[in-house]
Amino acid sequence: MARTRELTGEDKAAILLYALGPEAAAPLLAGLDDAALARIGRRMSELGRIETSELERVVREFLEMFQSDDPFLRATKRDVVALFRRAIDEERADRLLGKITEPRKLTIWEKLSRLKPEVIASYLENEHPQTMAFILGNLDRQAASRVIKLLPEDLQLSVVMRMSKIERVPIELVREIEEALEEKLSTMQGESGISFDGMLSVVEILKGLEKEVAKPILEKLREKDEELFQQVDRLLLTFEDLKMLSDRDIQTVLKHISSEDLIKALKGASDEVAERFFANMSSRAAEILREDMEVMGPIKLAEVEQAQQNILKVVRKLDDEGQITLAGAEEMV
Repeated sequence: MARTRELTGEDKAAILLYALGPEAAAPLLAGLDDAALARIGRRMSELGRIETSELERVVREFLEMFQSDDPFLRATKRDVVALFRRAIDEERADRLLGKITEPRKLTIWEKLSRLKPEVIASYLENEHPQTMAFILGNLDRQAASRVIKLLPEDLQLSVVMRMSKIERVPIELVREIEEALEEKLSTMQGESGISFDGMLSVVEILKGLEKEVAKPILEKLREKDEELFQQVDRLLLTFEDLKMLSDRDIQTVLKHISSEDLIKALKGASDEVAERFFANMSSRAAEILREDMEVMGPIKLAEVEQAQQNILKVVRKLDDEGQITLAGAEEMV
């Protein structure tokens, strides 16, 4: 019967190195300092017979560790720095590390993929299906799926079929589309650009704070950097969040906003948000609103966003006055 013994970390390291063999283990050992080499060498010499079951157990544990979500097993820039400093000469290491630590610029496709699906769909609504197919084909797959879901059914089929047939696009056309997208994003987001991970992380953190904790932070941010505050503020409460309002609160909001703003805002809203508003009107009022939206036809994205912001300002004011409650949508703005 195979023996079972308790193994220390050094025991396991020694067993793995033994299993790798001299040729594969040599480069690993070369990177260890003298003290570590002495400890590992001592353990390798003292282990004696290594049962097959014992070796399998150590290897299995090693593989399971690197397949887990343990944050201590994730490589960081610090790990890269330590590796480069040890592996190559200082001048070369500094040069390469300088390139690695430079902030990576997102491509236009990465920027576009980070926008809300409703915003992307609104931007694409006046594009030719072939152009839509090319743009969606270059987006993150999950983002593209969400956008396609928002398109009319007949257009969904057309775009999907065209995407499947795209094989090669002239580089001149690609550059033309990319330039147009960059210009459009600049118009949509202002000079500050698109919302990056850092901004989104800040927003998520603020959303997780109690109102009495978050509000003073936002007030101080507004005093210190009005432009940054406006960016955060726009992300903290979005038009999509209004679907979380109660029926009574939506009815209150409807009494304080203009029909023109509502029509334009709903032109760029998801069906779920639109239906929440329609459901809190009389059948006749909802019917008229739908008809007005159809008659209005396509409008510029900037007009949609402005109308949505006008409504959100009213929502914030009503919340501050205690006429509605943003609990479940957003409590801190």
